Amino acid sequence: MSFSEAANAVKLANTKIPAGIFRKGSSEYMIDAGRRFSSQEGILDAVVRKDGDGNFVTIKDLSVYAGMSNRDPDIMVSVNGENTVQLVVKKLRTGDTSTIARAVREISDGFAKIHADEGISVFYTQDSTLEIEDSIKVLGGNMLMGIILVVIILWMALGFRNAMLTSVGIPFSILFAVLMNSLFGYSINTITIFSFVLISGIIVDDSVIIVENIYRHLQNGKPMAKAVRDGTAEIFLPVTSSALTTILAFVPMFIMTGSTGDFFAFVPLTVIFALAASLLEALIILPVHYLEWGPKKVKQHNPDEKAHLSGGVFGFFWRVYNKIVTVLLNNSIKTMVVMTAVFCVAIAILALSASGVVPLIKVKFFPDSYYRYHVTFELPTGTPIETTDQVVRDYSAHIMGKGEGYAVSASGFAGFYEDVDFSRHRGHYYGSIIVTLPKAKDKQFCDVVVYLDELRKELVQFADDNYQKWGAKPIVNLFGENTGPPVGKDVNIRVTANSFEDAALAADDVLEYMRSNPETKVLLELQDNRAKLQTALAINAENAKVKEYGLDSTFVTAAASGALNGFYAGKYRTQEEDVDLKVKLAKLSDSYNSTKSGISSPEDILMLPVVEDADRPIYMKDVIRMDYKFEPNVLRRYNGKPAVTVTANIPKGVSLSSSRVQNLVKNEFSDISEQFPGVVIAFGGEFEETQRAFKSLFLAFIIAILGIYLVLTAQFNDYFQPMLILSAIAFAVIGVVYGMFITRSTFTIQSFIAVVGLAGVAVNDSLILIDFMNVRRKQGMALRDAIMTACSERMRPVLITTVTTMLGLLPMAIGFPNKSIEWSSMATAFTSGLASATILTLLIIPAEYELLERMRGWVNSKRGKTV
Repeated sequence: MSFSEAANAVKLANTKIPAGIFRKGSSEYMIDAGRRFSSQEGILDAVVRKDGDGNFVTIKDLSVYAGMSNRDPDIMVSVNGENTVQLVVKKLRTGDTSTIARAVREISDGFAKIHADEGISVFYTQDSTLEIEDSIKVLGGNMLMGIILVVIILWMALGFRNAMLTSVGIPFSILFAVLMNSLFGYSINTITIFSFVLISGIIVDDSVIIVENIYRHLQNGKPMAKAVRDGTAEIFLPVTSSALTTILAFVPMFIMTGSTGDFFAFVPLTVIFALAASLLEALIILPVHYLEWGPKKVKQHNPDEKAHLSGGVFGFFWRVYNKIVTVLLNNSIKTMVVMTAVFCVAIAILALSASGVVPLIKVKFFPDSYYRYHVTFELPTGTPIETTDQVVRDYSAHIMGKGEGYAVSASGFAGFYEDVDFSRHRGHYYGSIIVTLPKAKDKQFCDVVVYLDELRKELVQFADDNYQKWGAKPIVNLFGENTGPPVGKDVNIRVTANSFEDAALAADDVLEYMRSNPETKVLLELQDNRAKLQTALAINAENAKVKEYGLDSTFVTAAASGALNGFYAGKYRTQEEDVDLKVKLAKLSDSYNSTKSGISSPEDILMLPVVEDADRPIYMKDVIRMDYKFEPNVLRRYNGKPAVTVTANIPKGVSLSSSRVQNLVKNEFSDISEQFPGVVIAFGGEFEETQRAFKSLFLAFIIAILGIYLVLTAQFNDYFQPMLILSAIAFAVIGVVYGMFITRSTFTIQSFIAVVGLAGVAVNDSLILIDFMNVRRKQGMALRDAIMTACSERMRPVLITTVTTMLGLLPMAIGFPNKSIEWSSMATAFTSGLASATILTLLIIPAEYELLERMRGWVNSKRGKTV
């Protein structure tokens, strides 16, 4: 009797076929044909055939074991090196993470207390509330400190009543933005909180300008009602335009696509809502409040236009500023030449750094900020999953042995790992550990990136010390799970070719170059993902022999496969569920096999009969051929072509960037197609994501500038003066680039967003300054007098609005009371750019304006002579 015959008998006896309905008279009957096994006896009593003596041969006569068992595991899970059963909790979009986490912990802690005597413990892994609470604490602290500093500076500059009236706009705007986000279905998260930090100083700008202008009219001797009316009316249109230009700067961010666009979509939305609310409050609510609760006693009552600058700190600033502006006005052409050169150098620094030609500024897509990190393992192909599980458990115990100040939990998985792009790779020789880091206040290390670089070396050494115990040496990789959008490894070089052999040879040259180059030899985990060879057993039917014996190739190969791995014989019904029913040949290694017979190697099935016959049975060896061979464990392609990807990480503290590595490799292998025809080298990972995001942001930047220009053109009814106003954007870029170059800061995607946002904020000062110059000229003042009068009237509010915006972001930029790694670069770029834009606006815009008006006068005089 053959194994196939016995297995097929089980399958046929376990067949259940729904046959519809049979109608008899006025009744209907459901037809249920066949049966499904639901007991051990039912299986054992299944008849295989009748022997020559007329007796029935049943499965019971042939089997050594029949019972419930677990299937061979494809994945083995552990936590902190111990056996575990995992319960994954995922929230709905409308759910509140913190509330759900507290409820889960309450239920789980109660369960742990009840079952403590049974040795059952509960651990919490990959808890997202850790990062949420830390982020809220950091950003919330930055926001609160920023608002306090803004109120203090307003108090010092404008007095207590003016400061309080101006500060009302902060909670009003933030609450309005929260309400609108809620109506649109968006929750409060780290991105929206950061947005509030970003605008905590900006949203008072409109109020500061209006309050300062009303206060200036009071200081010049006007009564309260007239000062409120005239001060608000005089500034109404410029304030509206400035708010609109700021909003227009953030609107194009919506065109950002992909994971980066989804990640940052909250920023423009929150900013727009808050700025709209601040404009409404400043133009409508604030004047009414000022009339009712404004300062009743004003120290200076003087009709002089410069009375508000006659004393105090602003008096000192005005005297210094007056002298500098006069010098620049007297040398306006030289001033323009110098500023143009300074701007061109800044653009050159940024372009050279972004392209990787000269790394003057380090460019990185997203700053390294981790709350979890992954350790992945790749053992030799063919390694049993039990061995991989042991490696994972030993590493987990080693990591957790460092103490709670280094790791909260370590979730281990044998059978797969997820790479830095969150792509899952399956195989019994793959393993991974996801380690949750402690809260910021509990960490026993300062810099997480430096700690992970040190740990990476330690884990490699751990493999060297223990691989003999495991019987296999793993390849160990470590990467942090960034809080930003997924971007891949720092370095990702994709080599495609017409064949896998050419791709591998070209990748070897790339690896050799990067290991020998002085700049790139510092890279960590420099490796490629070429396929590993694994041993495979090929079973093929001998077609000629199969036909000779009157058999079928499909039947023969299925019989061989079933003999090695078992036959699927339908479902077995338990009291709770239906499970797979499998008929297998006994193995010598099976724990339930008490006999001393069974297969111990694949070759043993060659003596199994395919067709049983008393005189001459047909054995497996007669109709199949077994061959051992080596074949790749995976075939990777890109756009249909064989591909090998070289990856690496950039260590902390070096000036090397992804773009610099890309530039070095591109120049070295520019002619690689001559050596390897058909080979193409492309760049992915962080470099690819950075280029894609920067291109979309640059497009948003251009759209923002065009939108602002159109608004300014409509307001000023002029084509040239809006260009002067937009030059403030160049001043802001100068501040961002030189600030990062001097401080050796990293230019990130957040820094670029800061530049886009600055496009709207930076022009506000120049807009109002030029508007006042135009008004004074219309009143009949000479060109130089109109310029100096406007400068005297606008210096104080420009400085106040700039200082309030900078102070709103200063705590985040310097990390007080807590530092936000992912957002500090944006705050630094914004403050440095705004400081530069303000100073240069006050100094350069007057020279630009006078030069433009003189050129207009000269052109008009020439036209008059021509006529």
